[in-house]
Amino acid sequence: MLARLPTPRPPWAWPAGARPFGAAAVVGAAGTFVALANPFKHHLWPACPLHALTGLYCPFCGGTRAAWAAAHLHFGLMLHENALFPAIALAAVWGWLSWLGRATGRWRLPALSGRAFGVTVAVVLLTFTVVRNLPGLGALAPTAVA
Repeated sequence: MLARLPTPRPPWAWPAGARPFGAAAVVGAAGTFVALANPFKHHLWPACPLHALTGLYCPFCGGTRAAWAAAHLHFGLMLHENALFPAIALAAVWGWLSWLGRATGRWRLPALSGRAFGVTVAVVLLTFTVVRNLPGLGALAPTAVA
C-alpha cells in the first residue's frame, strides 16, 4: 500500500488564519482612502454604469459617500446616502468574523449563505432599488456629485 504524500504548499501561500487579516488590511486601506478623500466633492471611482445609462439608482449608489459619512460619524447623512449601508456593513463584518473563526478553528458562526439567504438578499435589493427610484421618494436617492 502506498502512502499519500501531502501536497506541498507554495512558499508564498499564507497560513489559513492569516487570510482574513490580509483581507481586512485591504478593506481597511480602502476605507482609509475613502475617509481621507471627500467623495462629495469629486468622484473617487468611475460612476455607476446603471445610473449613467438609465438615470436609475442601483442599491449600491451612494455607498462610497455613505462610507465616508460613517467614518466621520455623520450617521444621518450615511442613511440618506444609502439606507442599506448599515445592513451591508453588518453582513460584511459577520461574514468576516465567520471566516476568521473557521480559519483559526476558534469559533463557528453560522455563515450567511444558503438559498433562503440568497433569495432574501435579492428581494431586499430589488425592493430597495424600486422604492428609491419611485417619484416622490427622493429622500432615498443619494446626493448628486458634480
